Amino acid sequence: LRFVLSNPNVTLALSGMSTLQQVEENVVTAADEISLSPEDVDAIREHVDRLAEMAKLYCTGCKYCMPCPQEVNIPYIFAMYNMGQVYGLWEIARDNYAKFPELRWVGGEQADACIECGECEEKCPQSIVISEWMPDVHGVLGEGQPYGACRMLGLG
Repeated sequence: LRFVLSNPNVTLALSGMSTLQQVEENVVTAADEISLSPEDVDAIREHVDRLAEMAKLYCTGCKYCMPCPQEVNIPYIFAMYNMGQVYGLWEIARDNYAKFPELRWVGGEQADACIECGECEEKCPQSIVISEWMPDVHGVLGEGQPYGACRMLGLG
């Protein structure tokens, strides 16, 4: 509530409340001069920066990029990458990536099978430059390179 009311462009905040205690807490918060401490601003900025890093590869899994002529399972590959990137579950993501071509219900080829034909990119509603991501994602998932090795993230 303090965050919302600290924005000079906000004149009203609707807060769902289900108890009298919540009403009283909100009245106290709204009655004070609304400002965020420098620590609050730093914490918010840090969180926004972290979210921006995670959003660099925003694949929704819509599968519009499919089918790939090389049978690269683009949505599954990006889902495994995001499992590591967003949730920090790199070990599970790498294990799933290593096994998926043999799994009948998943199937397809790994990212290193991409020949950069661009067919998928023409169909991607998120405008992901898939052919540029494939080597990096394979490097992180398939070759076990550290996350920082991705050139697409400007870190490698």
